[in-house]
Amino acid sequence: MNTLDIIALKEVNKLKNREVIDMVDNNRDFLVIRTDFSQRKDEIVHRLSDVQGLKILTYWDSDYPQIIRNIPDPPAVLYCLGDISLLNSDCLSIVGSRKTTEYGRQICKNLCSQLDDHTLVSGMAFGIDTIVHQNAKRTIAVLGCGVDVIYPQSNKELYRRLVEEELVISEFFPGTPPAKYTFPYRNRIIAGLSSKTIVVEASKKSGSLITAAYAANFSRDVYAVPGDITRLNSEGTNHLIYSGATPITSVERARKILGLQEKLVLGCSAYENGESVLIGYIRKGISTLDELAEKTGRDLSELMAEISEHEINGLIYQESGKYYYKG
Repeated sequence: MNTLDIIALKEVNKLKNREVIDMVDNNRDFLVIRTDFSQRKDEIVHRLSDVQGLKILTYWDSDYPQIIRNIPDPPAVLYCLGDISLLNSDCLSIVGSRKTTEYGRQICKNLCSQLDDHTLVSGMAFGIDTIVHQNAKRTIAVLGCGVDVIYPQSNKELYRRLVEEELVISEFFPGTPPAKYTFPYRNRIIAGLSSKTIVVEASKKSGSLITAAYAANFSRDVYAVPGDITRLNSEGTNHLIYSGATPITSVERARKILGLQEKLVLGCSAYENGESVLIGYIRKGISTLDELAEKTGRDLSELMAEISEHEINGLIYQESGKYYYKG
């Protein structure tokens, strides 16, 4: 059975992924489907030819990613724009809220900067997804619409860059518009492609929790960044942790569970000779928050995130508004 026949099974006869896979694997008779397909063949071929640079992978192709072939509902067809070799690289997904906070944005940027050895997978939505695609070395964007449909439109330039330099994929036939029902399908592919899934920020109704649920069902590792219990954007991530997700609570913890090199993850400063620049300033007697912000040139909320971690890890302590090195 050729690729167009397989597409016809889904697009003309509306068969589910598993039904398509079962029919092909078991050489079931599809003469009726061939007849139906022939009536729409020109339409399908024309639509596919309109998408410049389109690559189509089916479940049986050698380039089809093995990691997703083994999930309960693997897509029978993947439509791709960009570098399909990324599908078989070491993938890790980062997802989160569309309505981000400064805390979430900074954590996401720092995580992305540490994961150069991974291909990061996300959904090109507003918020955390966009930050991932903008800051990671290489990414795969999984769309909840046709691979040729730019959604949201505000990410037009980002989409163009991803198509040219990285990878955009979808299981939906080109031209399919985004709809409420398409995004859970998209989320399953994000989880399916990834050995690990990190949720940075999420409300209790966030679609990111669907991605995390898929990852857990696929026996993949799920991580969550804890947040302020008074923030709506922390309800989902904190609930994930309560339900068994591994919390990313400190620099050392992140290094250990994600296999990172000796770099700072949740704070922003680099390490010099194995020591945080912030710690270096505190050891030199630059001890107030204002002085540290001036010296490092960093945002106060960002600076406080690192200070809090060093306090938790027992490296520094505060007394009368000044920070001291404990060692």
